[in-house]
Amino acid sequence: MGADVERLAQDIIAQYRRLAPDRRLLIAVAGRPGSGKSTLAYPLADHLNELILGHPVARAPINAATAVASPPAQRADDDVAICVGQDGWHYTRAQLDLFPDPEAAHWRRGAAFTFDLGSYAAFVEALRVPLEAAAPIPFPTFDHKLKDPRPSPTPILPRHRIVVVEGLYTMLDEPGWREPAALMDRRVWVEVPRDVVFRRVLKRNTEAGIVSLELAEKRVNQSDMVNGDDVYAHRFEVTDTIYPADVPQ
Repeated sequence: MGADVERLAQDIIAQYRRLAPDRRLLIAVAGRPGSGKSTLAYPLADHLNELILGHPVARAPINAATAVASPPAQRADDDVAICVGQDGWHYTRAQLDLFPDPEAAHWRRGAAFTFDLGSYAAFVEALRVPLEAAAPIPFPTFDHKLKDPRPSPTPILPRHRIVVVEGLYTMLDEPGWREPAALMDRRVWVEVPRDVVFRRVLKRNTEAGIVSLELAEKRVNQSDMVNGDDVYAHRFEVTDTIYPADVPQ
């Protein structure tokens, strides 16, 4: 874990210590596609647990078929911090089939309009309910093997006082998205050069089975990079910027 991420963790812990007993601390982690949002966010939640509890939080075993594509679900009896991936709010492929232009919807899957914004906003609002009145909060996760969302086996519980939400649109300053972004206590932007994320996402697309490099480049340019540019240009009040130490030159 880099020095800037360690400083971020320590700042979050200090903020957590000052937190009113009936509130949660909400942390958004965003960045361009391929910037390493989940690579930062899930270990950050683990590290916060270790700092608070004084011991590592064990994770449940994960299916080898999805180990690379999907961050493992966190499981513990005493965890305080938990990480949630915004990808769980993708519309399903069946829902995209019902769009006015299904072909365009599938091609642009990952754009803001292909997410269930209403459900995501309701989830973030539920995290703001005072803890004495809070019930377990279910949320969806994205199954990369099925290529569709599914319910997470681990809901947000009252003991989860720190919730890290990672995803492309967690701090998008556009109508509908702005409101959940404003409910976050911290908004962390993962800054990686555009040319680096292009190469990463291109590799991801080719490894996912797109048949030709030409088609993969077309999709990255027309979808992923467009989404990333839109998010970069419309960020809501970034509080922290992280520059990953492992970015290749």
